Amino acid sequence: MKQYTDGYFLCVPCAGGCYSFYPEFFQPETAKRVYILRGGHSLCTDPLLSRIAEEAQLRHIQIEKIYSQRRPAMLEALALPEKRVYLIDGNDPRTIHIKYPIAVETIVNTDLVFDHDNLKRNADAIRLLEKLTAAEQRRSMNYLSAVRSVSEDSFHLLSGGLNQDKIRRYAARFAAREFPSGKGKKSRAKNRFLSAVTREGIWTNIQTLHTCKRVIAIDDSVGLAASALIYAIKQEAEERGLDCTVCRCQTHPAKKAEHILIPEANIAFFTANRYHPAPENTERTIHMTRFLDREQTANCRFRLNFNKKAIRELLEQTIKAEAEARELLDLTDAYYEAALNEEKLSELLFHLRREVFADC
Repeated sequence: MKQYTDGYFLCVPCAGGCYSFYPEFFQPETAKRVYILRGGHSLCTDPLLSRIAEEAQLRHIQIEKIYSQRRPAMLEALALPEKRVYLIDGNDPRTIHIKYPIAVETIVNTDLVFDHDNLKRNADAIRLLEKLTAAEQRRSMNYLSAVRSVSEDSFHLLSGGLNQDKIRRYAARFAAREFPSGKGKKSRAKNRFLSAVTREGIWTNIQTLHTCKRVIAIDDSVGLAASALIYAIKQEAEERGLDCTVCRCQTHPAKKAEHILIPEANIAFFTANRYHPAPENTERTIHMTRFLDREQTANCRFRLNFNKKAIRELLEQTIKAEAEARELLDLTDAYYEAALNEEKLSELLFHLRREVFADC
């Protein structure tokens, strides 16, 4: 059975605020059980979810991991999709609406694992750190907003020279040759983020691509055509009843796709550029200049190069702001770590683990 040993992001900062795909992570009408970890600090989420993920893998249960953009090596959600069981950190900035309390959604009260008196004594320091952190995160979002504005300028410069018909024909030929025939079922497309801007730079969960045997790179240094090809590939997959995962761009999450994974065809398309280098196991590369009007591209070259430089500098400032925010978060975490009761955390894990696997 295929297991997802790495995962995605579902909630990332972007222009205007956080953009979240959590509303589509699970459907309360079809989910068997949803555990929402709420009340305490997110510091205890990763140890709980990591242990449950480890046991699920030992039991050969399929899992999907969701990581925190603020702490990209730490889990903030976990899905056991075949069992229709989900575990989610329900603290800010993730908003989880409860539709069927207790019947489907269960609140896991994580404030029980902390020393309340300890945290109350440090309330003023924690409030100040949260205020400073929020200011840095707003600064990060402002830089991301500027990145979006500059990249939209490049899009308008070249959109008229992008041959959409040629892209659709290429996608149709590829799908006819490489995709399995339709199975008569309705396909499902999931939206995720494979990459996110973090204090470590642009973090990409590259190991997630290993769920597909074949990885095809899309060389799109201009940053315009790859998304159109991915949407064309997605349409071909859906017409054949193939499920897929569309990985969105953090700066244009509603419009722009960067990567797509089609597990039933064992193929992933990965947009390769200076921010996402092509994986080592890349089978081949599609150069997107073939779909652009070369004369129009040449006429805009100076402006495009200027925009590329501006985007690079703005992203560097975004990373610095994220680093400042994370340093402040680390200081906040230190207060909660000092107040964390390991014995109570182990007890909570014992009960949660028993409930989760009883539902499996």
